[in-house]
Amino acid sequence: MVKNLNKNLKILGGIVTYNPDILRLQENVTNLIDQVDYLYVFDNNSENFNEIREFFSKYSERIYIYHSNINLGIAKALAEMMEFAKNRQFDWVLTADQDSVLDNSLVQEYLAAIKKYGKNDIGILTCLIKDRNFADPTVERQLDSIENVPICITAGAFMNVQNYFLTKGYDSELFIDLVDTDICFTLREKGFRILRINYLGLYQEIGKGENKQFLWKKIIVHHSSVFREYYMVRNMFFLHKRHTNLYNKRDLVKGLLLNLMIIVFYENNKGMRLAKFVQGVKDGFL
Repeated sequence: MVKNLNKNLKILGGIVTYNPDILRLQENVTNLIDQVDYLYVFDNNSENFNEIREFFSKYSERIYIYHSNINLGIAKALAEMMEFAKNRQFDWVLTADQDSVLDNSLVQEYLAAIKKYGKNDIGILTCLIKDRNFADPTVERQLDSIENVPICITAGAFMNVQNYFLTKGYDSELFIDLVDTDICFTLREKGFRILRINYLGLYQEIGKGENKQFLWKKIIVHHSSVFREYYMVRNMFFLHKRHTNLYNKRDLVKGLLLNLMIIVFYENNKGMRLAKFVQGVKDGFL
């Protein structure tokens, strides 16, 4: 168990699974389970759920697994996770995902930051993140400092349960993609901060991503599944309509153009991806 710098705080670990690589999931859970008081797993109808359940059986006294008979999406799963935390009086939720591995001292670093800076106005704590696919020298800096950031990803996020429930929370209508951006905007609009500790606390590997150079701009091509193109594009419109001050029309246009450029110049299955892109734009206008 993690050395809790504030023994009055209860910490829930949370993972959403969907057809995970079992070996990567094992690596992730090994680094997560001893940093939290309890673990909540929401499975979105994985084809290999029997393997998932068998792996987690060794932690049966410290874990709750919910298996959905349909894929409800990441947003619904995270909303249910937060309800679980509230009902069982957890103070913080550390979310991981099936493609990421947490540093085994990450919670200690978060708790030290809470002790030093307080918790009343914190929505989420995040950390420096290293994606194994990409070259990014900025994550190598590990400073004794904390800074405000506009958004953070779900993996490695340390959510303040009390402050989360002062907002409308995760929106299940988003299903997948930009769910993390939406909740960050929602928290900020209520006056809560997204803070990053400058500690390299998470290693992840999203798909088969690549670093690319387009003219003077460095971009990242994730090569994610085709069906996600639709949600990425449609949800950009959701962000603009719901958080106009934080995601204005210029941000929307830039996001759409960048996605289109990546599809045209760098992605595979261009025809299918472009069809999903167009469908997402049409539904976004609605």
